[in-house]
Amino acid sequence: MDILAAAKEIATEEGFEKISIRRIAEKIEYTPSIVYHYFSNKDEIIGFLMQSGYKKLIEAISSAQRIPNDPEDTLRAMTKNYIQTALAIPEEFALVHMDSSPRVTAHTSILFNGASMEKPAIRLLSQCIREINPGRIIDEQEIELTAQSIASATMGLALKLIVEQRLEKKQQDKVISYFSEKIVVRMAKNI
Repeated sequence: MDILAAAKEIATEEGFEKISIRRIAEKIEYTPSIVYHYFSNKDEIIGFLMQSGYKKLIEAISSAQRIPNDPEDTLRAMTKNYIQTALAIPEEFALVHMDSSPRVTAHTSILFNGASMEKPAIRLLSQCIREINPGRIIDEQEIELTAQSIASATMGLALKLIVEQRLEKKQQDKVISYFSEKIVVRMAKNI
């Protein structure tokens, strides 16, 4: 077991706040000095774990095919990709998004003013919203709030689908499609 795997296991079982260099070293039967050889402190380890999960989600959103001249379909694809990625890494997704510690929320916070400038997911959603509403004069703060709302609702649906593991695949697909095709697009258009 390597250092990051041990840290992830501790976080999964007990939360990010329970990660420590000493606990990681005990779990992998190393001395703390060996762990310090690779990482300067626990914050660096938590940062690596956060970046790994966040990177997967950003790649899911970014990998959505940009459909030329159809920002609505692009938004639908981004939403579906995000949910499918969350469902592929359920423990990691839930762990990261349910932890309120400052070390974690530094990576996951999206609801602050200016998030569209700092957070790639909010920036991509904001761009889609602008493209869905060509020619309309819309306040940038309203665009950002809409992007934040879409991101939060999508995360909430992903978490609910993770919790309701016994939901049959056909119903799961219907919920995801309805949400992506109807709800998200309406949110983007009705600003």
